[in-house]
Amino acid sequence: MKNVAIYANKINQLKNPIYGFNGIDSIDMNDVPIFCGLVETKDIQFDKNSLQNQFKVLVKKTAFSCNYRDKAIIFEATIKSPEDSFFVVGSDFVGEVVDIGSEVIGLKIGDRVIANNAYPESGVPGVIAGIPSNSESKEYQVFHQVKLMKIPRQIPDEVAAAFSIGAQTSYSIVRKLNPTKGANILVTAAKSNTSLFVINALKKYDVNIYATTTSKLFEDELKALGVKEVILVDSKANSLLENQSIQKIAAKTGGFNCVFDPFFDLYLEQVVQLMAIGGKYITCGIYDQYCELINQPFTPSSSNLNRVISYVMTNNLEIIGNCIGLTEDLQNAIQDYISGDLKVIIDSVFTGNQIGAFFERTYNAKDRFGKVVYKYD
Repeated sequence: MKNVAIYANKINQLKNPIYGFNGIDSIDMNDVPIFCGLVETKDIQFDKNSLQNQFKVLVKKTAFSCNYRDKAIIFEATIKSPEDSFFVVGSDFVGEVVDIGSEVIGLKIGDRVIANNAYPESGVPGVIAGIPSNSESKEYQVFHQVKLMKIPRQIPDEVAAAFSIGAQTSYSIVRKLNPTKGANILVTAAKSNTSLFVINALKKYDVNIYATTTSKLFEDELKALGVKEVILVDSKANSLLENQSIQKIAAKTGGFNCVFDPFFDLYLEQVVQLMAIGGKYITCGIYDQYCELINQPFTPSSSNLNRVISYVMTNNLEIIGNCIGLTEDLQNAIQDYISGDLKVIIDSVFTGNQIGAFFERTYNAKDRFGKVVYKYD
């Protein structure tokens, strides 16, 4: 079976005969050389009559994609893995059921499925909640049935392969924000995949969406998604508080009623000072997931906890954390996609031996807009 893999940085040539290679690509990420490629390993042996597989499902992947979380995993595999080894990566996928255990219900051979990352509970005692695996590019993989969600044929592979985490997370976020009619909502880091999902998930609500970005390259595209105003900010400390455009909006509206901030360590301390009394701030991620690992400095802009909490208390703000979402959030996102109320932005699709190009586009391309997908031939 095929796997998209990251090799240890001391890779020479794997000599284990169970592995087959289709070339090794090299790219730079944050000035760190990354070696990657397509690896073929032995096929999975799945005994559907085995007691341990009674609730399990064998899936053949047709496409997958990576997320920001994979970047830290890639660096970890590159720097810390033993010499002459590799790690298979991937967070989102779409595949087809090729075999099922004796007690599986609701799924049959031939069904198309994506991951159900339900959190904080999976729905079955003893089955870990959250993302099923850090190695979703494995062409064949076995999952507990509760970790899969059947999808209709109307969702094409390139969309389905980029769907689960972004959709489940964004619908959980919007559910928790529970925006009222006319609410003024700020979305930071608008070009990040999660922010794009949130912007799209907000489209069916009668709200005013404002978005910050460090590049106006996709201003027209963001406005077409329903953003009322795209605000260009600098990549520096106090970039929001010193920005005249965002200050004028906050003064005119009385502050933002809701803020979605994908990386709290970039903007939390600033945005709480731009919010309306009783507003909701929600975040789902950390930007600094790998800087120490690759010996590159990072100074969080949200460093003064006393100042943050003072604003929160005096303005009756809500600070909400979000980790993925519920099964119902994913189901609602699928239904909205089918009905035309949710759009998923796909930047590009790669296949074959385009492994280096896939990772280059995913993590290095400044003109990337939306998800990058790899499809198996």
